[in-house]
Amino acid sequence: MPVIQPERLVLRPLTTNDFSAFRQFAADAELTRYMLFYPQETESETKTFLQHAEQAWMEQHPEAYEFAILREDTLIGTITVEYMGDTQGMLGWILRKDAQGYGYATEAALAIVQWVKEQLPYTELFACCDARNPASARVMERIGMHCIDANGSRTYPKTGEVAQEWMYQMNL
Repeated sequence: MPVIQPERLVLRPLTTNDFSAFRQFAADAELTRYMLFYPQETESETKTFLQHAEQAWMEQHPEAYEFAILREDTLIGTITVEYMGDTQGMLGWILRKDAQGYGYATEAALAIVQWVKEQLPYTELFACCDARNPASARVMERIGMHCIDANGSRTYPKTGEVAQEWMYQMNL
């Protein structure tokens, strides 16, 4: 299983051993307000998510690669590469509130883009964010993505809320 070490972080597969630290931010409704499938409202939901994430690393072609983002051995967030098609992936991330604003999302995303180039057959990566989350859009731009649709929409499955969505893309 891969361990990626950019300058200040360690990226490694997310596992069930990360439950306590992951639960702290995955269940935070304010932090996850712009995430489609969060917050994880119950411990059972979090455990199931982590079991699937860990099991995916054992599969030949998983639907998603879930990486833990560690700073000095502390879980500060996660970053994901999801399968979209034979040559396309979707990038996403979440960081604890106290880890935001230090460039960690950009550092982790750049490292994952490099890993994807070396390990997966993808020729394109996409990322999306709620238009009310310009910080994520800035990360996408910093890693070389370009906005290809600023007029999309997303519906939050847990609430039914509809919001404007920005989609970004990069060629690998």
